[in-house]
Amino acid sequence: MMMEIQNISKQYKGKKILENACLSIYAHQIIALVGKNGSGKSTLLKIIAGLIDADSGAVIKHRQSLKIGYVPEVTPSHILFTPEEYLFHMGSIRGMATKQLQQKIDDLLEMFHLQESRNIRIINFSKGMKQKVMVMQAMLENTDLLILDEPLSGLDPKAQSDLEETLSILKDKGLSIVLTCHETKLLQHLVDTVFVIQNNKIIQTDSFNSNQTQHNRLIFEIGDLALLENLYPFLDILEQNQLNSNHFEIVTVIKLEDTNRILEDLLRKNVSIKQLTPINYQEEHFYSQF
Repeated sequence: MMMEIQNISKQYKGKKILENACLSIYAHQIIALVGKNGSGKSTLLKIIAGLIDADSGAVIKHRQSLKIGYVPEVTPSHILFTPEEYLFHMGSIRGMATKQLQQKIDDLLEMFHLQESRNIRIINFSKGMKQKVMVMQAMLENTDLLILDEPLSGLDPKAQSDLEETLSILKDKGLSIVLTCHETKLLQHLVDTVFVIQNNKIIQTDSFNSNQTQHNRLIFEIGDLALLENLYPFLDILEQNQLNSNHFEIVTVIKLEDTNRILEDLLRKNVSIKQLTPINYQEEHFYSQF
C-alpha cells in the first residue's frame, strides 16, 4: 500500500464538504473519484496532494520519500515559455540539479511525443498539448503518485485518446494515479477502481475490470397491472408509463437467466413485447447516479 486516507472531514464556511472519507491507494493503480459537481472530489484531491489540510482525519504515507505530482483542472492559458523552458523553470524552482533536470525534460518530451514541439511557445499549443505539459511538470521529480483533476475535460477525441494512452504507459511504469473524471470510456477501459462521493461520503467502490452480470432491458405493454405481481421478484422496473386509461408501458431490467421464462410468461398472458436489448446494467445503474 502506498497511502491511506483515514476519516477525512472538511468544511468550507460552515458547509460540510467531506465527512469521514476513507480510501487506500496502491502501486500500479488508477483510481477515479466520481460524483456530482460540488461533491468534494477536487477538495479530496487537494488534501491527498497536501495542498490543503483536512479539518480532521489523516493522510498516511507508507513511503516516507513518496513524491506526489498534482495537475489542476484549469491549466494556465497564457504561458509564454516553450515546454522545455517551462519545465526547466519549474524544475529549478524545486531545486533540481541542472544535469538531472535536463535529462528528465528530454525523457518526458520523448515520452509525451513533444520532441518536435520543444521550442514552440506553449501559448500556441492546443488544449491537449497544454494538458500534456502540465502532466509533465507534475512528473519532474520521479513522481510516485500523480493526481489529476478532470484531465480529459475539454479535450477533443484524439487528445483524449493520446492522454489515455499516456496514463496507461505511466501505470505500467509503476505510477499510481488518482483522478476525477466524467468520461465513461476512461472509467471502463483504464481505471481500476472507482470511488463514488455522494452526500459528503465515499459510499461505493466499483471496478470495471471485473466480470459483470449480464442483463436485458425489456419494454412491454400491459393492460392489467395485476399481471405483474407474480413477476415482481424478477423485475427491476425502471419506468411505468400510462399510455391511456387501460394500457401501461413498462420499462424493466431482467437478468439474462430469467429472460426466457419471463418472456414466455408474458406472452401466455397476451402481453405485447415492444423491445428486448442486452445491456450492462451495472454500468448503466452506476452512471445514472451522476
